Amino acid sequence: MELLIDNRLGNSRWLLDSVNGLLNGLASELEPISPLVDVVEDRDGYRFSVDLPGLKSDSLEVKVEDETLVINAERNEPAWGKDKDARVHRAERHHGRIHRAFRLPSDVGRATIKAAYKDGVLDVTFAKAPEAKAVKVDVTYSS
Repeated sequence: MELLIDNRLGNSRWLLDSVNGLLNGLASELEPISPLVDVVEDRDGYRFSVDLPGLKSDSLEVKVEDETLVINAERNEPAWGKDKDARVHRAERHHGRIHRAFRLPSDVGRATIKAAYKDGVLDVTFAKAPEAKAVKVDVTYSS
């Protein structure tokens, strides 16, 4: 028995690649961008360093809710993306919604959160909460 491969498109592999690229591009625009993050712990606290180049100051939000650090941002579409006459030869930079969330360790002092954005990197730091000390409880006896 001979196996025959139906190749009706002939050498039109470029067409399949183009359609595939279009569909992948649409799917990636719907999902938020997940930036690269380093999380480092030292004896004093925790540092989250997030790569977020090209953000405007009003597009970045950092909050703690339900013991979770939440980072949201928006990177706007480049100006050429709105120009119908522009011929884009390569577009590799991501734009759109950005989202990351991290469950915080139990020893984080929530009131100590600090965030700074410089040179395309967001640094979020937390100091460790002081350890709870044992407390002696007096027991009252009733007769």
